[in-house]
Amino acid sequence: MRNKDYREIQISSSWLVFIFLGMIIAGGVIFLLGVSVGKKQTQIINASGVPPKEETTQIEKKEPLVSQEPKDLISKELESHQKFNEEAQKQKASPKELYYIQVGAFYKKEAASSFADQFKKEGFPTLVLEPFSSDKKSVYRVRIGGFSNKEEAEQAKEKLKLLLKKKKDYFIIKG
Repeated sequence: MRNKDYREIQISSSWLVFIFLGMIIAGGVIFLLGVSVGKKQTQIINASGVPPKEETTQIEKKEPLVSQEPKDLISKELESHQKFNEEAQKQKASPKELYYIQVGAFYKKEAASSFADQFKKEGFPTLVLEPFSSDKKSVYRVRIGGFSNKEEAEQAKEKLKLLLKKKKDYFIIKG
């Protein structure tokens, strides 16, 4: 049985030496060409009048042409903006600091949305959370609120129990 697809190339040791020497010579020529191109580029840069790297560092060391007064004005303005932003953040609580009442959890998003719509009709601010990455099964949580403190959340929870007249175990969650 003959395999015509298989061919073997045999190279003698003298040919291997010639190939190796040819690769070394080709590498040397490429290196020398790179060196000559680099020298030519430095000649072109010097002829064009662009200062070398050392002179640019001396220019950078010179005194600034702009007076310090605008910098002081800018820094004062930045400080006032920072103070304003800090005050705004103190007044507005971040979502992690808000309290919510969880009223349900569903495996299907449509069911969670329709359940949330019932509370929206009653005037409660609702939100449906996407499943957490730590959930083994996809669970859509329905929450009411965005209350700034726990007391407000407790009052809303009592209002829910009275309004719906159902015995449900709603619980308060921070953030």
